[in-house]
Amino acid sequence: MSIDRDALDLSTKVVSNSGVGFCGGRVRLVAAMVIAAVVSGCSAAGPAASPSTGAAPTAGVSSAVPASPVTEQFTPVVMRVMSQPRWFTGTDAKVHLVYELELTNGFPVPVTVTGVTVRDAAGGSLQNLTGEVLAGAMSPLAGQSKRPTVVEASAVRAVWMDITMAGGSQLPSAIEHTLTVSVPPGLPVPSVISSTGGATEIDRRPPTVIGPPLDGTGWIALPSCCDGPHRRSLQPINNNLWLAQRFAIDFNKIDAKGLLASGDSSRNAAWFTYDQPVLAVADARVVAAVDGYPDQVPDAPKPVGIEEADGNHVILELSAGVYAFYAHLKPGSVSVEAGDQVVKGQPLGRTGNSGSSTGTHLHFQLMDRPSALVADGLPFVIDAFTLTGRSPTLEQLMKLNPSTDPVPVDPAGAGERTNQLPMSRDVVSFTRK
Repeated sequence: MSIDRDALDLSTKVVSNSGVGFCGGRVRLVAAMVIAAVVSGCSAAGPAASPSTGAAPTAGVSSAVPASPVTEQFTPVVMRVMSQPRWFTGTDAKVHLVYELELTNGFPVPVTVTGVTVRDAAGGSLQNLTGEVLAGAMSPLAGQSKRPTVVEASAVRAVWMDITMAGGSQLPSAIEHTLTVSVPPGLPVPSVISSTGGATEIDRRPPTVIGPPLDGTGWIALPSCCDGPHRRSLQPINNNLWLAQRFAIDFNKIDAKGLLASGDSSRNAAWFTYDQPVLAVADARVVAAVDGYPDQVPDAPKPVGIEEADGNHVILELSAGVYAFYAHLKPGSVSVEAGDQVVKGQPLGRTGNSGSSTGTHLHFQLMDRPSALVADGLPFVIDAFTLTGRSPTLEQLMKLNPSTDPVPVDPAGAGERTNQLPMSRDVVSFTRK
């Protein structure tokens, strides 16, 4: 059983610096002064000037008095939507609105996020995250945390949003967020602060409809949106954060008996996923076709750099600003070249285990640029497939002997599907047309 290796996962360490400031002839910790100065009438530069003194304004700051009063409120955690929210319909027959909410703690002390409420333009509540649900939806930008809802001083967290609505629901045109945080005692601010922000418009365009990237039965989508390592795989590249894999799927195949492999599972050829045809999902133009990287050894991969992470791969331009990406193909199997025109269902190569991979599988995604990493991931739905059931979790599958233990498939909800995205753990069958 295989998924992509997070070869580029980076861990960050926050170093806390202390300092001092001068206010009213007394030395104070900068951390306390940042908050208390507003209440005590001090500023970091010295005693506050009275409005009647006519003191010169600070350079770069306007001295004009606002035309109307502005309500000022401490918002310890600043919200920002990292990419415009986009949607798709999943095999659960629900509409999923997916995006990331970035939270930056501007206070010099840790604060705890206790609630995130998403509202539409009319003020109606779309989702309310609290407790364990909130903790499961939050993490650092990279990696995990034992206390995900605690945001240290100057630290950043992400809330990985997946708002579900009944099929046929009217998508909102815009949303905003109400964030509730608790502040440690002893500060001249309320112990609980709620603020509204993170306003953004919704991309209401429908997801791209594609054909299947594979053929045949027994394909497990694991992981898929909206959980697993792809969903949270922000990549810091070229001085920006990218999430090209937001809607990516790793496909692994089982045979008619439910087995993942036959014989020695340390060999790529033993896995039923290996050496399967990979198909064009639409009439398209080939913009990249790379071959020549060797397969990895299952469950014993060697480290690779950014240039080899995709392994042997193909990128198709489906339309302006929409690209399809196929990764980890078998060495010597790529049958197209950059500049070729392909038709829907045409073979492009065969599944393999090259690049940043623990075992043979197909990694597939759509994105807005012809790069597997430096791009924004786009949603898609597959025009027609059969849902045969759901598999156990990845952790449970990893405990099975792939050659002797059949994967138990729960057939609940099985049936023909159109214009839906296979969700994590779905077992699906494709028919080439």
